[in-house]
Amino acid sequence: MDEQFERRRTAVAVLVRSVLDHLVALEGQPRIGRVIDVRRWWRYGQEDFVGLQPRAWSMPADVPIVGWLDKFPEMTAVRQAYDADPVLGARVDTLIGTEFNRQGRNFDWLLIEHIVQLMVLATSTYRFDEAIFDQLYDRFERGLGAEQVNMVEFLPLNGFESTETVVLLPDGLVMQRMNDAQMSAAIDHLAVPRMSGGSVNGARVSRFDQWALTVERSYPVTDGRSIAVSQPPAFPTLYEPANTLIRALRIVCGGSVVATRSMFAQADDEFPIVLGVSAMLSAFDGADNDRPTYLLTNTLDTFRLTYTALNLPSVQADRSLQTAIRRLVFAGSRRVNADRLIDLMMSAEALFIKRANLPRGTKGDKIAAAAAALLAQDPELKAGADQIQTFMKTMYQVRNAEMHGDDQPHPHLHLLDGTPTDSMPSVLKDGEKIMRRAALTVLAEYTAP
Repeated sequence: MDEQFERRRTAVAVLVRSVLDHLVALEGQPRIGRVIDVRRWWRYGQEDFVGLQPRAWSMPADVPIVGWLDKFPEMTAVRQAYDADPVLGARVDTLIGTEFNRQGRNFDWLLIEHIVQLMVLATSTYRFDEAIFDQLYDRFERGLGAEQVNMVEFLPLNGFESTETVVLLPDGLVMQRMNDAQMSAAIDHLAVPRMSGGSVNGARVSRFDQWALTVERSYPVTDGRSIAVSQPPAFPTLYEPANTLIRALRIVCGGSVVATRSMFAQADDEFPIVLGVSAMLSAFDGADNDRPTYLLTNTLDTFRLTYTALNLPSVQADRSLQTAIRRLVFAGSRRVNADRLIDLMMSAEALFIKRANLPRGTKGDKIAAAAAALLAQDPELKAGADQIQTFMKTMYQVRNAEMHGDDQPHPHLHLLDGTPTDSMPSVLKDGEKIMRRAALTVLAEYTAP
C-alpha cells in the first residue's frame, strides 16, 4: 500500500474516532429518521415523491458549521497529510469541478458529509467501525482525486412505457427509466407533469412520464488553478436524436409520446465532484396519458430499424414521406378528434396522392387506391384491398365534412373490418394504424437489400 495513502487514511481515521467520541459525550446516540428535505424529491412509491428524506442523521447544530472540524487537534495532521500530495492538496478548500462548472468546496464539510455522516448512518451509532471506514475512505479519496467524471445528459419522455429495462441506440444513446435523482430534477424543472392530488411537499408523477433518453460523456476534473481557455460542455445534444426517436416510436408503436427538457448532471454513482443540475427550459408539447406509447419486446427490432432508417439521407430527401411522417406525429399529439382526423388525412395526402399515379379521380379516390395497393398484403392490418379502399374513402369524406363544418359530418362510420360504429376514437385508431403501417412499408423500400 502507498505510504502517503496510508498516512492520509490513518490521519482521517484518528480524526473520525475523535469526532465520534465527542458526539457520544454530547448526545449519546444519534437521532436518525425521516427529515424534511427542501433540496430534492424522494420516491415513496411508483408515482409518489415527497420532500422528505426517508433516513437521515439529525446532526447536532454546530456540526454543519464551517470550520467545526478544525476545532479538533487531529485535523492538523489530516491537512498536513493532504497538503503533501500535489493532486489532493490542490483540491482542499478550493474550487473543484470541470472547466465549465467549478464550485467552492469546504474540505471539512466533505469529510463530515462523506465519511462521518455515512458511518453514523451505516452503524446507527457513534461507534467507529474499521471495515466501514475503510470502504468509505477508499471511495472518498478515489472520488476527490478522480481525473475524470462522467456527466449524464438526460431528456425525459412523457407518455411512454416499455417492457424493456434498457433500450440501446446508436451513438451511445440509451433509453431507460430515470433514477430517483433524475426524477427529482425533472420535477423541479417541470420536465414531467405533476398529477392532481399533489401537495406543496409532495408530487405525483405518472408511471408513463418516468423514462428518458440519455447519453454519458467523460470530462476532466479541474481544481482552483487558472484555466487558459474554458470550453463549454457538449450540451444540449439530445434534441435532434430525440426528434428522430419520437417519430420512430410514433410510427412503430403509436400513442402520444413527447420529449421534454434536456438536463445535465454528474452520474449519481460517482463521488459528487460536480454539484447541481443544468437544464434547458425549452417549450414542449404535452402527451396524452390516455394514449401512451408502449414499446414492447416484440416491436423492439422494428423500432431500432425505423430509428436508423429515419436518419438515412435518402429518406430525409423524400419530401412527401417527411411531410406524411410529420403530420402523423402531429395527429398523435392531438386531443380533439377532428384535429387528429384532419392531420391523418393530410398525412395520407402527402404519402399517397403522388404514389397513386391516377390521371383522374378525386383526392379521396387517389388516396384510397394507393393505400389499398400498398397495404393489401400487410400482415398487421389483416384487411383486403376493398376494405382498405372503402375505409380510406370514408375517412376522407369525413375529413371534408369536418373541414367544411357540415352539421352531420359522419353519419355512417365504420371500422377497417367494416363493422359499423359511432365511436370516432375507434375509427381514428384504425386510421392511424393504416398510416403507421404505410410509413413503415415505404421506409422498408429504402432499407431493402
